[in-house]
Amino acid sequence: MIQLRCSLIILLLLSCSLNLSAGQIPKLKDKDQKEEIVRGYLRQSGAQLSFDIISSQLPVNELWMHRVESISPKISVRISDNGKQLLLNTKSKLPTVVKVKVRSYVVRKRDLKLTLSQIQTIGTHNSYHIAPHSSVMKLIRSVMPSQADGISYTHRPLSEQLNLLGMRKFELDLFHDTKGGTYSSPAGAVMANGSNWKTKHPEFDEEAMSKPGMKIIHFPNFDFRSNTPTLKAALERINRWSRRNSYHIPIMILIETKKVNRSVNIEPKNTFQVPDFLALEKEILSILDISQIITPDNVKGRFNSLNKAVTMKGWPSLYQARGRLIFALDNQGEERINYLTLHPELKGALMFVSSPPGNPESAFLKINDPVANYSAIKNRVKEGYLVRTRADSDLAEARNNDYSKMEKAFSSGAQYISTDFPESVEGVSSYRVSLPGDVRPGRLNPLFYPAEEANALEGMSGAVLIRNFLLNIPKTESKE
Repeated sequence: MIQLRCSLIILLLLSCSLNLSAGQIPKLKDKDQKEEIVRGYLRQSGAQLSFDIISSQLPVNELWMHRVESISPKISVRISDNGKQLLLNTKSKLPTVVKVKVRSYVVRKRDLKLTLSQIQTIGTHNSYHIAPHSSVMKLIRSVMPSQADGISYTHRPLSEQLNLLGMRKFELDLFHDTKGGTYSSPAGAVMANGSNWKTKHPEFDEEAMSKPGMKIIHFPNFDFRSNTPTLKAALERINRWSRRNSYHIPIMILIETKKVNRSVNIEPKNTFQVPDFLALEKEILSILDISQIITPDNVKGRFNSLNKAVTMKGWPSLYQARGRLIFALDNQGEERINYLTLHPELKGALMFVSSPPGNPESAFLKINDPVANYSAIKNRVKEGYLVRTRADSDLAEARNNDYSKMEKAFSSGAQYISTDFPESVEGVSSYRVSLPGDVRPGRLNPLFYPAEEANALEGMSGAVLIRNFLLNIPKTESKE
């Protein structure tokens, strides 16, 4: 809680121009946060413009990790591979001055050796879900009593899950509403409450639901309540938090595509087709920069298949992956085939898919049951695959206070583990899923580091140095 309060303190802005020598960039104490303005001139460096980032010297077991964000204008900007320069593409249409924000973190050098597959963290299942209102639940119980028991859980807003609970994996169910308004008047709510149904559902965002786009719902009409009604809204909240906390371990977003409601009934099927996946990727990139996403191409590198990359070389280092998101497709049937039609072997794709081990595109595996598939998960993780499994399902473990499935999930080595209970719920169960020692938000994977199970992966190892670079473009590159 102390760290949370510190992160909410308004950052001090020092309006001073710096001469860029190493001695003038202070090494801050742990948890100190200051925001500085650095003024200077970009210089031509081959086909790019560059500017030196100078940070203070660190102990031998630490290094700087820089994360960059363009502020004005929104342009492509990155950190050089050696971590010492800001790089801008000269082909960009640039004004006289550009503003770039760089957050610099002190991290342990072990981050260079640890890979994404060598960590373990937890996240929520149906992360957007709000239990049906009691009046609607009564209708559900009258028709499907067994199903009602499995949906009576409510999650906090996504930002609270990130901040307060340390969740680093979300699961979102998507309906593509191409004409807008398809889900604006849930039948169950109207049946239970008549025309005044909205008074029982203050969280319902009618404006957002009236527009075309990707909607986040469990089941329309009855189990429709969501703490984030659209994909764009969800990504905006995650992105806002991620930008401010770009030291975080990679956040997985598991996407389950459900149905499409089309404005023109040309396509007879209501499953996601190639155009729907194109629309999905367009929405993702309308909120996130491609540099924030760990893509299949990033992981594949120079290997001739993604599968060979993860089984022979492995996943990116934690140093490279921090502050980024990784998308995966939950569906393993027709939708996966359609996505692979759009991106054969996941070339140019934004999402990973759960394909049979050995397939060229296989790198991520969704294996729901860690009890029945315990040995398989352990073997696949050791082979280099990224695995998502579940600690509980349908509230069965919570109602019986049964931790056996959770313990299997943890010891299996699966990197991302889902739960409906990241915290206990008064009146329902004391059951709560947390890593051993209540470590948040992640730990070293016990398959690779069995003696260090309680070793947390976040919790700042050093300072945060926040700098706003106001950089002049050389006259030869300025655009009139």
